[in-house]
This record gives sequence, C-alpha cells and structure tokens, in this order.
Amino acid sequence: MKNIYLAPLEGVTDSIYRNTFEKYYGGVAKYFTPFISPNSTFKFTTREFKEINPEKNNIETTVPQLLTNKAEHFLWAAAEIASLGFKEINFNLGCPSGTVVAKKKGSGLLYYPEDLDNMLYEIFDGLDKACRLVDAKAPAISIKTRLGKADPEEFYEVLDIYNKYPISELTIHPRVQTDFYREPIRPEFFEYAYEHAKAPLIFNGDLVTCDDIENTLRKYESIDAVMIGRGLIANPELALEYEKGLEHKALDPRLFKDFHNELLCEYTEILSGEKPVLHRMKEFWGFWQNSFPDSEKAIKKIKKSNRICDYKDNVNILISSAISAN
Repeated sequence: MKNIYLAPLEGVTDSIYRNTFEKYYGGVAKYFTPFISPNSTFKFTTREFKEINPEKNNIETTVPQLLTNKAEHFLWAAAEIASLGFKEINFNLGCPSGTVVAKKKGSGLLYYPEDLDNMLYEIFDGLDKACRLVDAKAPAISIKTRLGKADPEEFYEVLDIYNKYPISELTIHPRVQTDFYREPIRPEFFEYAYEHAKAPLIFNGDLVTCDDIENTLRKYESIDAVMIGRGLIANPELALEYEKGLEHKALDPRLFKDFHNELLCEYTEILSGEKPVLHRMKEFWGFWQNSFPDSEKAIKKIKKSNRICDYKDNVNILISSAISAN
C-alpha cells in the first residue's frame, strides 16, 4: 500500500484542521503545514509557531514547510524546527500566488535558475552546521515544486538543478505558475521527471477519487506516495477509502457532523468574534459542498449565514437531510 500526504493549503490546513482530521478520518502518512516565511527578524510569529509547536503537532507525521528566497533565513528556521524534533522540512517552490511570486519566492524563484541553484547549494552545504549550533540533528529536506513560472520547458533546467542535491523527496505539481489551478495538468513533464529525477518522486495535482489515486500509482509504479490537497479537503474520507479499498458512495453524514462540530468549537475558542469563525468555516464549505450533491439551496443558506446560531441551524438542516437520505 502506498502513502497519502495532505498538501498544505494556506488558511485551511492549520494545526487545528490537521489534528481534527486525523482524529476523525486519518489515512494520511504526512501532513504538510501551510508555509512559514522566515525573515530577517529570525523569529517565528505566534501563528507560525503554532504550526510547529510540538504540543500541538505530531512531530512524527507533521512536515513544516518553509517559503523564502534567502538561504540564511531557511537555515535559521530549519535549525530551530529541527531542535523541536521534526525530522523533515519541505521547501516551497510551488506557490503560485502573485504576491509571493512578485517577491521571487515559491514558484517565482524557478524563473531564476542560477539563484535557485545557489540557494540550494547554500542550504545543503550549511544545514549540518546550522543544526549543530542548536544541538539538533539535520532534518531531511524535501521540495514541493511546479514546473516553472511561465513555460513548462523551464522544468528541464530546474530538474537538472534538483538532481545536484540530496533532496529526500521531490513533490511535483505538473503546472507552471501562470496556470494557477485553472489549466489542465501537464503529465508529460512528470513522466520526464519519472525517467530523469534522482530524488524519490511524489505526484500532486487533480487527484479527487480513489480511481485517480490508483491509476496514478499504477502508471508510476515506483513512486511511494501521492500528495492531495483539494480532493482530500472536499472528501475527507478519501484517504481512508483508498487505504481500506472501499468504493466511495457518499460521505458519512454522522461522522462528518462530529468532525464539523469539533472544528467549529475549536475555531470559536481561538478566534475573536463571530465573523472570523464564520469566514473560516465558510472557506471549508467551498470544498465540502462537492460532497453534498443536489444541496445547492441549503449550502447557499450556510454561506449567507451572518450569525453562528443561524450557521449552526443551516448546517444541521443540511446534515439531517443527508442522514435521512442515507
């Protein structure tokens, strides 16, 4: 059986979501945190530390992700994170956000292969020393990447650079930055990596069903895992279905209700005021709605709720309807 990894989604897969997901569903071998952006302050923000706090994360399955274009910032953060006991750190070279790319970070750094090469050299050359300064063991460094910034053929040079370094795993999302998530994936470039990459490969992109997972792992039989983001948020049972060889029918509404209610309770405790809580929960419904077909009117009411009490009522109506139909 191959592994499923949960992809990081900014504002979605925080420590509360990850822990609650593991409690009710599971089936995931690694949980990647939304990116942390180390900078010249050489300090983690309160929000960032929450994502790597060993008291709030399972250090055996959580992989902190870093987003930066400065090797010294990466090395400082990597050493601090390693000192907390984490065994792997992921370098984000895939984020397509315009504001990130404009700062030559995420997939924006791929457009500057010489800078990318220099940064990776400094990271792998300096990692052991940086970790010794805090009495920590150097973690494995994995990478999550896109093909390039604008032209997929940028990937040939990018992969040549990756092949110079002892990357523990290379997760490839086969789109360029300008594709965002709208354009079709470009599997032919993953196939090129499958033939030429030195690092173990992970496939990421447009996996939404067990058939998608099985077909991908059958096609690329030597890869050990796939990374799933939106598909696993939309159907939280997906990894478990794959692990147990189950055929997807419909989301178990009773289990989903418990999962949802615990998330709501957790966010109500930590967020200040009803508006931030509702904003967070409605963001999830942008994904969950796909698991409640023929419920457009009920979901519209959920998204229009302006008070938590109304939101709870509307969610209960939807879930009660799903339970009755089950």
